Amino acid sequence: MNLSDAASRETARRLLESQYRESLAAVTEAMFAAAGIGAGERVLDVGAGCGETAVIAADCVGSTGRVLATDASAAAMQNLAARLGLLRRPLPISVATLAAESLELEPGSFDVALARNSVMYFGDPSRALRNIRAALRSGGRFVASLYGPLEREPFHAVPIAAVTRRCRVNEPYPEYLQAFQVGADDLQRMLLDAGFLATERRVVPTARSFPSVAQAIEALRLSRSLAQLLSVLAEDQREDAWLDIANGFRDHGSAPGLRIPGEQVVLVATT
Repeated sequence: MNLSDAASRETARRLLESQYRESLAAVTEAMFAAAGIGAGERVLDVGAGCGETAVIAADCVGSTGRVLATDASAAAMQNLAARLGLLRRPLPISVATLAAESLELEPGSFDVALARNSVMYFGDPSRALRNIRAALRSGGRFVASLYGPLEREPFHAVPIAAVTRRCRVNEPYPEYLQAFQVGADDLQRMLLDAGFLATERRVVPTARSFPSVAQAIEALRLSRSLAQLLSVLAEDQREDAWLDIANGFRDHGSAPGLRIPGEQVVLVATT
């Protein structure tokens, strides 16, 4: 790889990260507004991933509170622990590699639980939600986000259609498909079944911006989740699928560039 190729790849990587942050900004804001986390509170972050929500929660609770960040991915938790260790000021965050289905926490030991875009990946959502419910005190809050209907998420719908037009996708589903196996109605019903007393939801419009369709495709070629989806196709079908994806995204192009709209739902449940 020459310097020009390396620079181009780095530009594409940064663009991929930028659109991901853009798509989550309004969702994260809505979640924390609903959670109302205050100083001294105890927060459980389920499916914490990169740890962004855990860090925001830590700033909310201050030195007198605490945050437990959990995720089934050992690599994600190791990376988060390493990043926390490099901070100039310590944050009240503990890290644990735990699947939501395996949470065994002291009953009533948390005030708030968060799950940003993770519920749809729980292996056993009903069991996981019961575990979260047990960990919350009476009057505690659980705030989760998940994608809206696939027809209002063209960023995902276009690649999924490009693949499913060419072959049947069987379980275990790639993340791109798994993300839509649990909808807001499903989650609301499961929350009530798990013992939560009340739920409410808020639809949050989102967007992902790229300078052009060509630059969007260049960036998305670095996406591991999209590569996983395309891997179900025969190798000689993948470039044609990319052409379909580019053509589908062009519907959302304009003179300033490409802006792909989307929708997420924030659900709030109380105990």
